[in-house]
Amino acid sequence: MDLSNKKWLYVTGCSHTAGCEALTPGDGTLTHECLQKSWSGLLAEEYNLNLINEAYSGAGNEYIMRSALDFVSKWERDGRDINDVLIIQSWSTFERQQFAWDNSRYHIHWATGQDPEYLEDQTGHNFENWFKALGIYATDHIFGVKRRYSNIVLCKNYFESKGIDYIMFNSCAKSDKEWEVDNVQKSFNPLSRFGHLLEQVPNKFFEPYNSFIDQYREDEKYKEHISDWLHADEHIHRLYFNKLKTWLETV
Repeated sequence: MDLSNKKWLYVTGCSHTAGCEALTPGDGTLTHECLQKSWSGLLAEEYNLNLINEAYSGAGNEYIMRSALDFVSKWERDGRDINDVLIIQSWSTFERQQFAWDNSRYHIHWATGQDPEYLEDQTGHNFENWFKALGIYATDHIFGVKRRYSNIVLCKNYFESKGIDYIMFNSCAKSDKEWEVDNVQKSFNPLSRFGHLLEQVPNKFFEPYNSFIDQYREDEKYKEHISDWLHADEHIHRLYFNKLKTWLETV
């Protein structure tokens, strides 16, 4: 991919894309310095691009989809040339949810593992019953995979209809191939039913059956570079940046 005509790099995703804990794994920090040391900061520096990073810790795929579409819409409303931009979406795990609260002034991010008290602290209301229903909805494997692919293909079709340069990859969930082995419904093979949808994103999806964090957290030699929250340090970000850069040159 020729980036010589690009001026801006827009990225969206979750904490792995934001660079959380990149400087000191385990301290929970997300600073401007972390962003500079992240794969997106390194990529922007390498190609002399202005970086717009709208990644959000805990973000789910609905946010990743909407934030990119909102960005394009605003960019064009402002009369700016979208051809100046490379868009990168780093997809998250399917069970993460985002919903509006108080006339859309707040967007609450929720992921499995959090409890009703988390939402009560955020909103001042009791969500226990709603939480139980959401938990079933959010962790339904088949429905989750469908939603994930829908977001990917929606963005792909939208970008290509406008001639926008983009790439995608997984930040923290191996793209559904994992469910062949890990899914409690062993008979469910999402690749056979939905995997063909990724074929609609030829040469634009980097390592579709791997993810940024999974390939390193499963390797013992990188253990000291991964925090308890599974966030990577700058060493891992640079390794991934180098892989991504090499791949970009072949797209």
